[in-house]
Amino acid sequence: MKFHRESALTLLLVALFCIAFCREIVAQQPEMPVVIAYQIDRESDFLSEPGNYPIEILRRLGRSLNSQWQGPNVTLLAASLFDASKIGGPEFLKPLTDLQLSSAQKSAASAMLLLRQKELQEIVDSCKPASQALVIRAICESASLKKALSESAEKSGKRSGSAAAIERAQAELMPILDASDYLAAALVISQNGCFGRLKIISGKKQLATDKIEHDISIGKYINEDSLMFFCQTHPIENPAEAFKQLTSVPQSATVVNMVASAGIDFEKDILANTARESILYVNLEPSGDGGIPDIRFVAPVPHIDKLRGNLDKFKTLCQQTGIFAQGLSGEFPMVKLSYFMLPQAAVYAGLCDRFLVMASSEANLVKELAHIKAVESGTKAQQPFSEKLKRFWKIRTSDFNLQLQKLLHSPIMAQQGIPPVTNLTFLEDIEHFVVKSYASSAAIEFALEIPLKATPAKEKR
Repeated sequence: MKFHRESALTLLLVALFCIAFCREIVAQQPEMPVVIAYQIDRESDFLSEPGNYPIEILRRLGRSLNSQWQGPNVTLLAASLFDASKIGGPEFLKPLTDLQLSSAQKSAASAMLLLRQKELQEIVDSCKPASQALVIRAICESASLKKALSESAEKSGKRSGSAAAIERAQAELMPILDASDYLAAALVISQNGCFGRLKIISGKKQLATDKIEHDISIGKYINEDSLMFFCQTHPIENPAEAFKQLTSVPQSATVVNMVASAGIDFEKDILANTARESILYVNLEPSGDGGIPDIRFVAPVPHIDKLRGNLDKFKTLCQQTGIFAQGLSGEFPMVKLSYFMLPQAAVYAGLCDRFLVMASSEANLVKELAHIKAVESGTKAQQPFSEKLKRFWKIRTSDFNLQLQKLLHSPIMAQQGIPPVTNLTFLEDIEHFVVKSYASSAAIEFALEIPLKATPAKEKR
């Protein structure tokens, strides 16, 4: 009997300890503040019967959505909690469903969405809303996230692991949080496609910076015949400050001295003459030397005459570093740059007006230089480009699979023993992928456009 009484007492103590421990965990959970609130609306039972949709990518989305959407609710609430222990990991700011939130956290998330209801609806309205759609709204108050970061830094003390991660997060996030009021985003998925926008808003217009004050000015030179292109501006750096930061790294002395030995001033001839915007083209077709893809880089040089005057010095620098520079004949000044360790590949560079162009083959270089000349002279129609953008990326899908197969069957890839890759059939339903960004003192905005191709079946819906 004594043994049984002791066992019962032990079990009772264990049970009481477990209850107390669980209560402590539950009590701690609400202490994690809500920093991002989400609202997901399923308009008119969108994709409730995915098998009826003619678009493959929507059928896939519908099946996935139905497997995770619980109950008859048309609106779901979710939130991201600030857990300092997860900073730097994949779980940091991971959205949690309302089933994983406390009552206080759900109330906080609902209040955040209600406060910015008008602003969020304006963003949704700019994302091609439809009567049948999946609409996702997200809001983050800068002050709330800033407070959570500051408090976590105070609590972390000098614990090296968490303190270092929090310091990195503060360095990356605090500047934008100090300057902004809130971050709002919306994503609309419908039979039209997928359209989304993210806005960082500053009512006091404190988002301006002299490093990104300029917009894309070379949009008319974009060559639309490429599979994908990436046109964007680059920050304007102070040459003296950039050089000071560079020379603070001991290993940089070797590079700086080597450049100087060729008669080139690293600060005045290189750092002060870097491009403020550029276009990068990529075609998967293996038309580059050695069977590599067609890659082209186009950039206007701020002081092109200075670059032209230093060409002989740059040729000397190439020789000193083991790079062979071979001049090419033709309409444009061009050079082939090759390295003895990679004889099968080369970089081709040329000049046209104020533009520096680099390519993975001579033929593609000449083609791009001719395109720039034709646009500059007016003999080729210019692409309309009226938007004031900082970034404009576009990926076409019409011949993506064809180019992918050509690349996989090229000699350079065939030698790698890569198994056959089937066509990405879902791309056949998509017109293109586009990412744009805008920036002013009042707002920074990112836009995503993935329109779906129209089908007769879809238009009837």
